[in-house]
Amino acid sequence: MSRTGWPGSIAILLTLGFLAIGLPLANATLVDATVPLKPGTVIEVGEELDNGGRPVSMLVPAGWSLDEGSSSLSQSISLVNGGATVQLGVIDVQAATPQQLWSGQHLIFQAQGVPIVAESPRPITTTQGVPGLAAMITVDDHIGTQAVFAAPDQGASVLVAGDPAALATHSDDITQMISSIQFAGAEQ
Repeated sequence: MSRTGWPGSIAILLTLGFLAIGLPLANATLVDATVPLKPGTVIEVGEELDNGGRPVSMLVPAGWSLDEGSSSLSQSISLVNGGATVQLGVIDVQAATPQQLWSGQHLIFQAQGVPIVAESPRPITTTQGVPGLAAMITVDDHIGTQAVFAAPDQGASVLVAGDPAALATHSDDITQMISSIQFAGAEQ
């Protein structure tokens, strides 16, 4: 190789090194980013509707952040606060009962090999009046809460997990968020 090719070769190697190492590192820092949300933010999830909104929403209290790496507004969002995580997901289903959604989710968990053990679910209702079921769950040695809600044209799933102390600290916030879930088009 002649001497005139060395500077170009070095530039190409540096560029390839940046692409191979630098971009993945930069992406990792961006993917794991959390975005603090203002108290009272209404966060929406699900496929975008004609009016620009989304079919399921939840009111966020103070101190919570959106975990961008674990969220996709069209499917589910993950909110975090001091070791506690609340994940709200949309279930595209019509005319399902809470029991059907609960059973369906557990069949999906089984098919995925998730070793979930749940207490008997108890009925709950959002402030909008949408019925659901909720129960404490255990996955491996971790505890949490699962809830499902069945509006006439849409369903929602909530998974709560994290450090037991953080869950206890934020239990009022978590209860408030779950009860604040709203469904576009559902009666008030």
